[in-house]
Amino acid sequence: MQRRTESGVAAGLTIIEVLVSIALLSVIVLVVLTPLTGFFGLTRKSNQQVSATQAAQRAMEALRGDWLSQSNYDKNCLTNPAVLDGLKIEITALDVDNQPTGTLGRPGTCGAVISQPPLKRVRITQVDPQNSNKLLAELIVEVDRR
Repeated sequence: MQRRTESGVAAGLTIIEVLVSIALLSVIVLVVLTPLTGFFGLTRKSNQQVSATQAAQRAMEALRGDWLSQSNYDKNCLTNPAVLDGLKIEITALDVDNQPTGTLGRPGTCGAVISQPPLKRVRITQVDPQNSNKLLAELIVEVDRR
């Protein structure tokens, strides 16, 4: 923006105009960027939940895959127990009416037959490492004896 003076010489912006422009630009940038910092926190929480859910799903798929074999199901066997690292797992034996008959231990090595319930309810959870009261993922599946 140039102004013509009386003598016809082009004049530039005054220092006041430049300072006002910078102040306005700063206010606009501040208004736009402030909400973005909150979005970064939400993204981090969302990534934690997605990672926790994926870990729970991997563990459940490994467990169900191993339990396709009836002997592994009866032994409460998991060939790769490392998939459960960082996860809490609860296995409940169910009768044919879907009523709990007892709890089974954490799946592990393939030893002797533990029980032969017609159904098992598997609950896999993961909590936030910084806040043990905050549940990041919960997965509950009922698996039948084939």
